[in-house]
Amino acid sequence: MRRTSSIVAMALLALCLAVSGCAPKISGAVKDDSSRTGIKDELAPTGGYTGPKLRVGVVNFQNKTPSRVLGIGEAAADILGTILQKTDRFIIIPQQDMSSILNQQSMGASGVIDPTTAAKMGKVLGLNAIVTGAITAYSEAEEGQDLLIYQKKKQIARVTVDYRIVDTTTGIQIMADSGQGEYAKSTGGALGLGSRSTYDADLRDGALRDALTKAMVNMLKQLEETDWNGRIAEVKGQTVYVNAGKKTGLKVGDILVVQELGDMIYDPQTRVAIGYAPGRIKGELMVTAFFGNDGSVAMVRSGTGFRVNDLVKMK
Repeated sequence: MRRTSSIVAMALLALCLAVSGCAPKISGAVKDDSSRTGIKDELAPTGGYTGPKLRVGVVNFQNKTPSRVLGIGEAAADILGTILQKTDRFIIIPQQDMSSILNQQSMGASGVIDPTTAAKMGKVLGLNAIVTGAITAYSEAEEGQDLLIYQKKKQIARVTVDYRIVDTTTGIQIMADSGQGEYAKSTGGALGLGSRSTYDADLRDGALRDALTKAMVNMLKQLEETDWNGRIAEVKGQTVYVNAGKKTGLKVGDILVVQELGDMIYDPQTRVAIGYAPGRIKGELMVTAFFGNDGSVAMVRSGTGFRVNDLVKMK
């Protein structure tokens, strides 16, 4: 009888070895509905857009989760910046680069952006838009099964993200929305080997990537409706240097309209900043050459009184 039991146990062990190799198996996957929604197609670079690329700053998301999940706000900004960059439609200024420049200017970069600070950041960093938001909910759940001598566990992370886009020229919030994401990761092993599920940042990042990839479809529509503008970096006689060039998508011969930034307008009742009014048109420039990392040289076609930080727009 004892020999029979040993034979049965060995047979079961052999079956386990054949099925699982007695090694832990780990797999993770975002809940993929992109085949039905067309998300991947909408985010894929098309090469169809040939105009100037918007310069977009991604600010760390605020961490409003009840448990204050460590690093989730910074992770959201990094992941969103990568998703935006892969569309090949924008020039992305990551949080760390913005922080370095703004600290030199005695300004801070946080998830709290109002019209005045948005416009200042646009002026200092040459941004067209800022994307930021908050992580408002995050949870993890674990499910498990014990099949004879084989154990299987699954961890599921769910996240809720609020996000918004601010036009740095006017300081106006042009979009605000929220979305959810989910990521599941499975582990398995024989005889208790490697089947224990522990904390893994992949869960957090996977759920964030799912939520932000879906959100990116709505963001793209709003960002692509935002007018591009650059800034005058230097004026020397009839030669004007602009903070956007070949990398942005400008071409030799492009005509740029120069406009001064108008005054900040405040609500007469609440005294809350509404945004910057359109400024006076000063004249036109024509791009003649490029320089540096992403700058252009332009000659004056018409107008006078051009100054550093004046706006330039495509005619």
